[in-house]
This record gives sequence, structure tokens and C-alpha cells, in this order.
Amino acid sequence: MDDPNKDYLSHYRSFFDSLLKSVDLDYPLPVKVANYNLTEQEIAGEITTWCLQYLNERDCPTSLASILCRRVLEEISRLEPELCGYRPQEQVYHPLKLMQETIRKLAELCALYTDNARLSELPPPPTYILHDPIISMYGIKNGRRTMEDRHIAIQDLHHLFNVKNANGPASYYGVFDGHNGCDAATYANCHLHHYLVQSVHYPHNPEAALREAFTTTDKRFIEKTAKGSGESGTTAVCALIRPEESVLYLAWLGDSQAILVSRNGTYQLVKPHRPDQPDEMKRIKEMGGSVFFIGTWRVDGNLAVSRAIGDRMYKPYIVSEPDIRVVPLTGKEDYLILASDGLWDFLSEKMIVNAVDSYLAENKGKLWFLIFVEGDIE
Repeated sequence: MDDPNKDYLSHYRSFFDSLLKSVDLDYPLPVKVANYNLTEQEIAGEITTWCLQYLNERDCPTSLASILCRRVLEEISRLEPELCGYRPQEQVYHPLKLMQETIRKLAELCALYTDNARLSELPPPPTYILHDPIISMYGIKNGRRTMEDRHIAIQDLHHLFNVKNANGPASYYGVFDGHNGCDAATYANCHLHHYLVQSVHYPHNPEAALREAFTTTDKRFIEKTAKGSGESGTTAVCALIRPEESVLYLAWLGDSQAILVSRNGTYQLVKPHRPDQPDEMKRIKEMGGSVFFIGTWRVDGNLAVSRAIGDRMYKPYIVSEPDIRVVPLTGKEDYLILASDGLWDFLSEKMIVNAVDSYLAENKGKLWFLIFVEGDIE
């Protein structure tokens, strides 16, 4: 196998040259933006998500993406807020203007690195085994009018947000299955990982930090939509991998799921949160909600999950307290799959594993082939 670090600067230069040929700064919407205004505390999460989306669509090397995102954050912080869409009277940022300035700064930064001296300043890729896994991401709205689901992959979370005193790097992956609109999924996709690294518990207590990140994301989203008509919600399944510690942390709300496939077998890591579960049904009723069977068990006759981010009209009994599973990694793991119920409801675990195994056999895939599937697969 070729050394992935060999001649990395040539690889980076090729990427920069290719990106600059495709850049069109006059195009008004190069990435998706939120339907809501942003506070000062929210812009870092949005900026990094926009940069990652833009770079991933252009096949940016994994080891380079977090470096570029981090430097764009630093550049934006030096600008006058009004240039980035800040509205002083409302004390919010307009997302479209901020996004356009973000992509402009990203393009300018990439142009600077076509200079050999600047290019040579970039560090080589990390050498730990999980720094550059094969990642396959796929979403389909199928019969839906709009796509309400989101996903994110961050290969170097600690570098991206300058996390101090961490025992090595970390990678973060998430799938968010939205309902009643896309706002909750969009918000969680952009901000949950940021609230994770901002937690007082991170990086020394990832479990506590994940719990706080989920509840903070829910609280901030509910506050944001309190004066509007937003009633959207989202499930979530998020994986935090700390390779130096050989640990996978998996946190979830609702019925999105994850399986870990290893040489020792296939493991379903998630127990979905649905209102037909006796403990969930009991909790909902004790908190003032109702559960009815209408095709399937539903909270107040409508919602088919019992925990979620958002869903303001179903509070307090639709809670945002996640379940968390801590999985020691032995080195025998092959791949991890995160997906919304649109996959699990139509394909068995055996069918999914057989399909991935066939792909890996044909393509000689690396360890940790991570798959993100969202939407409905029929």
C-alpha cells in the first residue's frame, strides 16, 4: 500500500489548483444556509459546517480540511462584524451574508497556498490509523417534498476547535433525521459538535460532555424558535472516536441507529427511543403526554419517536436526554454505519452488512468504512 503521507504537498497543491478553477464567488448560494438568524455564539458552528460542506464537495484531503476551516474561523474573527452580515440593532448575523463572506475567505486562503513558501508551511497528515478512513455519505429524500435530514463528518475535531489538554485527536460523525421541517436537523448538524467541545466536561469526560451538548442544542434551538412558528424536530445519532484511547462514544435520540461490524460479529449499538417501549410510554404519560396507536404508536397521536431535539409543541415529555454507549476498540473493527430509520426500516442488518462487505472486497477498503445514510430508502 502506498504511503499516504508521501509527497503530500503535491496532493495539496493539486487540490488547491482544482478548487480555484471551480470557484465562482458570484454564485449566491454555494452551500446550504439556515432559515434563521445567528447569534455571536452560533457563528463558529455555522462557519465550520459551511466550510466542510464546500471542501468535501470538492474532494478536499481529509488532513487539510480541518486546517483550512480553523484558519477561516480565525480570518472571519478579524473582520468588522457588519461586513459579515451583523445587524447591531437586532444583535444577530444574517446567515446568507455571513456564508458568502466565509466562502470568499476560504477561496482567498486556498489561493494563498498556491505559493510554494506558504504551501510548505502546511504540516503533513497525521499517521494514526483512523485519521483518514474511507467515508461514504448518501442522502435521498425519495417521495418527500423537501430533504429534512442532515449529516456531518469532522476528521480532526480537536484541531478544528483548538481543544487543549486532549489525549490525542478525535473524530466526530453525526446523522440527524428531521421532521416537520429541516430547521432542527440543520441546527443540530451545525452546533451539537461545537457545544460538545465547549462543554466544561470536555475533553476529560466525553460522556458528560455529550449529554450536555445534546441538551444544550435542544435548549438553544427551542429558545431560537420560541417567537416563531418553527415546530420542527430531529432525531440524532452521533459518534465520537478517540483513537489514542481506543474508545468509541455513541450518543443518540430517537430512532436513528448505528451498527459496528468487526471480525467478531455485528453489533447494534442503539436501542431506539420509540413510544411503544414500556419505559418510554410510562415516562411520557407521567409527564403529561399521551400515546396512541395510529398505524404505529405515536406521542399525542402524531410523533413516532419519544426523544428528540426540538419538537417544541411536545415539550416537556419529548426529552433531549441521550443514551450513550461507550465501546472499547480492540483493532478488530471493520466499519461503522450510522443511518436514519429510512435505512433500517427497509433493509435488514444482514442485507446492509453483505452489501458493504461486497464493496470492501471489490475495492480493498481500509478499516473503518463509515457510512451515513439519511432520508427514506424504499
